[in-house]
Amino acid sequence: MAKLSGKKGNHSSKFPLTLHPTGQFCKKIRGKLYYFGTDKKQALQRYLEQAAFLHAGKAVKPTAAGDRVSIKTLCNLYLQHQNVRVDAGEIKPRQLYDQTSLLRGFVRFVTPNRSVSDISTADLSAYREKLIKQRKATTTVNNHVAAIKAMYHWAMEHEMITSMPNLKAIKKVTPSKVTRPTFTTEQIKTLLGHANPQMRAMIWLGLNCGLGCTDCAELLWQHVDLDTARIDFPRGKTGVGRNLPLWQETVEALRQIPQRNERVFNTRRGNAWVRTVDKTDKDGMTKFTKDNALSKEFAKLMKKVGLKTEKGVGFYTLRRTAATWTARSKDPFAVQKLLGHADLKMASTYVQDVSEQTDRAINNSRRFIVSDSSSSSADA
Repeated sequence: MAKLSGKKGNHSSKFPLTLHPTGQFCKKIRGKLYYFGTDKKQALQRYLEQAAFLHAGKAVKPTAAGDRVSIKTLCNLYLQHQNVRVDAGEIKPRQLYDQTSLLRGFVRFVTPNRSVSDISTADLSAYREKLIKQRKATTTVNNHVAAIKAMYHWAMEHEMITSMPNLKAIKKVTPSKVTRPTFTTEQIKTLLGHANPQMRAMIWLGLNCGLGCTDCAELLWQHVDLDTARIDFPRGKTGVGRNLPLWQETVEALRQIPQRNERVFNTRRGNAWVRTVDKTDKDGMTKFTKDNALSKEFAKLMKKVGLKTEKGVGFYTLRRTAATWTARSKDPFAVQKLLGHADLKMASTYVQDVSEQTDRAINNSRRFIVSDSSSSSADA
């Protein structure tokens, strides 16, 4: 769970709260740790105002005192809420991991024990500028901004706070048009020729269906139908459905994978190739670390075959390569379907079914690797 935890501090039978090592008074209620500030008298007052609601498992009682809580406390409460959503299956664990990592940076920037009411629009702008000066990728900066806005909106909607910075003033960074690298046909053939069965199958899925590292790690056998040569696998990040055709090379590669468990791909130790590991740091904050064994293994393969590429090229480049090839069909809806993006929503309302176009565009991409009669027919 994305929350603070630590050793018990000073506690008496009369005073209901415990002094946490971070300096805040807290109490564990229904398996979760709640924080009420560093001032003993105010903390007790906040606890008494909220106790009945918390012990009943209900939302925190609305109170203007919420604005006096620290940003770290507010962040923890928000992440606790997100953790409940994970347990309910509303969002993926990796989304909680991403939000925890993003918000941690912001909390450290404004200082953890700073009152929420003291954080201004200027502070948010300064944090955005800092990320830009650090030359963070446009997507990374925008993800930080989105996470902060989501936390504030949640706090307002649940009446945890009575006011917040002017979030509309914190604009997302407009991405610059940069040419991203893709693999050449020869590079792909070299990688396929030296890859082990699992990696070979994952490479084919990256090219055929635009699957990324996490996609491959989360792919289950129930998503794959080798007899009909199709994959029905919604994208975890967006929830957008992807029902796509499988090339015969992809099917053959998948048939070489033994079914050890419900997952299609497993490491030697039986773990998912991409997983989230949680550890508690010295401050009592649960730290989520993403272990991407697939990226590491693919990097080893590139090094093994002597593939020299520019910085940033890795397994995800297969997905970009697949999108580039499919885009040559000049059908943006097919590319959207392949990548599982939630874009083109308005245009999609006028296009009721693009499954045939998607299949044709994906099968047309096969000709960039394999040249045979079926590739020619797909191009017709």
